[in-house]
Amino acid sequence: MLGGYAGKILDVNLETGELKDKTLDEGILRMYLGGKGLGLKLIYDEFRDDMQPFDPDNLLVFATGPATGARVPTSGRYHILTSKSPLTGAVGSGNSGGKWGPYLKFAGYDAVVVRGISEKPVYLTIINGKAELVEAPDIWGMTVTAVTQELLDRVGTDPKKTSIACIGPAGENLISFACIMNDEYRTAGRTGSGAVMGSKKLKAILVSGNQRQKSANPEMLVEKVTESMSLIRENPVTGPKEVFTFTELQSL
Repeated sequence: MLGGYAGKILDVNLETGELKDKTLDEGILRMYLGGKGLGLKLIYDEFRDDMQPFDPDNLLVFATGPATGARVPTSGRYHILTSKSPLTGAVGSGNSGGKWGPYLKFAGYDAVVVRGISEKPVYLTIINGKAELVEAPDIWGMTVTAVTQELLDRVGTDPKKTSIACIGPAGENLISFACIMNDEYRTAGRTGSGAVMGSKKLKAILVSGNQRQKSANPEMLVEKVTESMSLIRENPVTGPKEVFTFTELQSL
């Protein structure tokens, strides 16, 4: 498998409850680089012009790139895409920072594809390569902060090695601009992905793991990251603010 990739995606069918691991083709990863590129490819393969935002077959895709979770500046970001946005009617696209993207990768997956509509509210856990859907009507209606704390307590993984992406009441009520939140305060905004998640009765996705992906060329990565950090420090916009050296990033 290419450096930086786990090499598989999790396909989640909320209607049947089926969870499938699918292997990623290296040719696709080379052609559709990054979380947005991979996510758009997955959307494109099943796209229909007549699809509506809250149809069961409107895909909700969470995707990462090869640098996600690596010791690289801005590598905490991940991308969320939907086949049809309830806000624009076009493909929905948004991204967020925080821990969720890296910990999806550490859990052993490059992407999650969600399809179908659950009969009851559920949440999904992905922990070190093992995925599980859990019925949880009791958490429907909770705010982002409340459900984040509830799932951390309920699942019992190390909070420092766990991240939760979820929706609040706006997503549940299909507000067209509802966002998906992670780590309580991080936002995948724009295009109403939270409403699509709400339409599927999927309240949250918890990720946790310690599976680190290796880079294809560790020496070159160190060289390029060090070079990038120097440019960040020297830039008049980013320079005055606190930045980390590569050695400091390694210790985080």
